[in-house]
Amino acid sequence: MKTKAITHNILGSLSNFVFLFLTGILLLPYYFKFISTSEYGIWLGGISFLSLVSVFEANISLILTQQLGNKWVNKKLDEFSKYFSAAIIFGLLVSIVVVFVTYFFKDMLTHWVTPSGAVNKSYSQSFFLYSIALSLTIISGYLNSIPQVFLKTFWPPIFNLISSVFGIVYTLWAIPHQGILALASGNLVKTLIYTILDFFYVLIILKKEQIPFCVDVHYLFMLIKNIGLPFISKVGMTLAMSIQNFIVATTISSSATTIFEITKKLPSLTVMIINMIAVSTFTSFSLFYSESDNKGFVHDYTKHYFSLIRMMLVFTLLIIFLIGQDFISIWVGLDKFGGNYLLSLICLTVFSDQLRMILSQQYYAIGKFNLTSITDSVFAVSFLVFALIIMPIIGLEGIVIAGIGANLIYFISCAILEKRFHTDMVQYIITKNLLLDLSVVFLISGSAILILNQYRNSFFVLIITIALAALLMAMFYYKREVVLLKFIISKFVRFPKK
Repeated sequence: MKTKAITHNILGSLSNFVFLFLTGILLLPYYFKFISTSEYGIWLGGISFLSLVSVFEANISLILTQQLGNKWVNKKLDEFSKYFSAAIIFGLLVSIVVVFVTYFFKDMLTHWVTPSGAVNKSYSQSFFLYSIALSLTIISGYLNSIPQVFLKTFWPPIFNLISSVFGIVYTLWAIPHQGILALASGNLVKTLIYTILDFFYVLIILKKEQIPFCVDVHYLFMLIKNIGLPFISKVGMTLAMSIQNFIVATTISSSATTIFEITKKLPSLTVMIINMIAVSTFTSFSLFYSESDNKGFVHDYTKHYFSLIRMMLVFTLLIIFLIGQDFISIWVGLDKFGGNYLLSLICLTVFSDQLRMILSQQYYAIGKFNLTSITDSVFAVSFLVFALIIMPIIGLEGIVIAGIGANLIYFISCAILEKRFHTDMVQYIITKNLLLDLSVVFLISGSAILILNQYRNSFFVLIITIALAALLMAMFYYKREVVLLKFIISKFVRFPKK
């Protein structure tokens, strides 16, 4: 495994996380001095809809990285050049379409997510600026496949950090004057600077490796053909995941959107940290399986990887659930907290979401694009059906329960379809240990929350209860997974030889 590249990728993801943490957590109370709960909910609802275009970046860039890695390993340099050039042209065309469509429909989008139905030009302008940032993200995502394939992963995290600083500074300066528009402007500043730096870095790598920019229309159509079914499925997947705030804003209220977003903020950010590992290991897994003759087998690396991610999810989400109410109360006020029941459902949903995403990622790594496409489509359709049925009955909690139900359908479909595609990965995700983990964490968290509810105003009881819960979970995992922990340490920590 390419441990240095994994480490660099994690650092890059961490710098992006720092930006999101500062703008989405630490600075949010400062934002609420200049914007209201309803205004923030309108912003969340609008960008939730616009984020549908992210399907052109995150998922296609994974396919591009896998394909380029395969061509590089097999010394097909001419195909490498033409395939990458086709991807950049495709990204530019998509970006242009996204920006122009948003420009003409930005007022309509504002009308959809605004409770009164009125069109506020500040929201329309902010949605347009956000679409430009999304378009640049698509292009930079394709560009970044080059550092990933060549394992030149040191500088992109630095670029991300530099651009994040500029984006945060601009947002802090602008929000007292521009209000909600400053959030979009700051995001655009960050994305623009990162894309420019990444562009010149990619040019340097290509020049050093003597790979020209070679345009061949045939490869553009080949790229579109390769991403056809995966793209269709990812449209549904992205629709299910990104449009949740939009659904809440249009069916309940913009204020409910803010409550929903703030309640799920800590679980989402926690999973984002864990997802850094998942995304950062993709290139290494992809190159590893590209070099293998047996494309259907599951290596021990993958099995250990699944176990590690599951352990990290259970442990961190347990802590998040226990501190959630008190954290939000101090952070932005208890009036913006959706309750422990909603928080527990969200924790369970993001847990199952992350397991689904790492399984899908491994399907990509071994080149099972059609399997990923079919199962992702099953998830998307299941989620939308469940959401439409459940939300009118129980309200805000319905959209979270719909996610849990859709994930269960997803794993069942994977178990059925894997035989057809000659692989057997899902059995290493859904295991007896998984069920045991959930049973133990439910017991510990349920007992702990009963204690905290009795002594809610005692900071001492809060600290002791959380520390005890964490200790019990750590002891449980250490006793059962000591071999796995030693394996992980041996791969990433170098001890001096005696």
